[in-house]
Amino acid sequence: MNLFFISYGIWEHDGRMRELVGVCQLLGSTQYVTRVTSDFSQQDKDHHYITNNSFLTPFVFIFKSLFIALRMKKIDVLFVDNRMAVMPAILIKRLKRPTFLVQDVRELYLLNETKHIKGKIGCIFEQYLMRQADVVISANYHRADIMKSSFHLDEKPIVFENIRDLKYTGMMSKKEIIDKYEAFFKKNTMRIISTSGCSIERTNDVLVEAMVNLGEGYELFLVGSGSKGEIHTIKQIIEAHELNNVHIIGKLNQDELKYFVENCHIGVVNYHQHDTNNKYCASGKIYEFLFQGLPVVTTENIPLMELCDKFGIGLYDNTYVEAIRTVAKDYDFFKKNVQDFIQEFNVDENKENLVYRLGEHFRRQGRVN
Repeated sequence: MNLFFISYGIWEHDGRMRELVGVCQLLGSTQYVTRVTSDFSQQDKDHHYITNNSFLTPFVFIFKSLFIALRMKKIDVLFVDNRMAVMPAILIKRLKRPTFLVQDVRELYLLNETKHIKGKIGCIFEQYLMRQADVVISANYHRADIMKSSFHLDEKPIVFENIRDLKYTGMMSKKEIIDKYEAFFKKNTMRIISTSGCSIERTNDVLVEAMVNLGEGYELFLVGSGSKGEIHTIKQIIEAHELNNVHIIGKLNQDELKYFVENCHIGVVNYHQHDTNNKYCASGKIYEFLFQGLPVVTTENIPLMELCDKFGIGLYDNTYVEAIRTVAKDYDFFKKNVQDFIQEFNVDENKENLVYRLGEHFRRQGRVN
């Protein structure tokens, strides 16, 4: 099969996108278009077509997707990842008439919950394409149920959970990473990591405030981005309480992130509950922590609470303090549960299951052997 995969995600930072490309590659010969950062080292030049970030990126992405699609002799499967890929996908579907259209709807944006005109337009086009798609993919079972009823789909979407593991890519040597970051891990503390940066929406301001009560025996590492306003707010909290156990790290590449997670003890997974997309979050971060052996502390979102309750891999607490203290106190208990969990779940099996489900769907529709 010849597959064409298009995504506006950034290759180095988008774990779900990389897993989906892996699924496509298991199905057949795959050409794929994604965004990358400026220092990206391209390894698959024959199949991976890249778009660098600039103010013209959306137009370049659409043009490049169309150009590559038109160059392909035949597209058996057009695989559309997330909402920004919908516009070129609609054009490609009309021009190339792929045998199958597969749409991954990783976020659950509802029209009545979307506040901005641009977002509402995006919802309309995304839902239009869903009704054209042969297969729709969701990121968890809660979302699949909501999507079927809210978007009036004929079938419930296939579920592809965000089960993923951090791997070293070789972009940086281990020595480079250690030289750059080992100074952060000199103290004998209980190290906590959040990969949602300085996000106030995800209540990292509350998390930083929690460090006041937790005290010097704990350290918090905030990895990821944030707006200037959010970073300013977090710094104000740090300064007001004279905290020296909170570190703003910023964005890391995959190799750096893996090293950081390996050197921490507890992973924080946090979302707000103000809309359906976040209330029924489909976290990849939680699996990244678990596969590195870290117990977790999460916010009180239904899918996160279910994982904690079912497998005992952590606790949930919107104010963080007591959950962190309890996990730290009973650390060996939670650590063992995490080890049992990762024996039960497998990243490759998750991909292979989606490959099987897609193949089954294609055969049922009678357009493949």
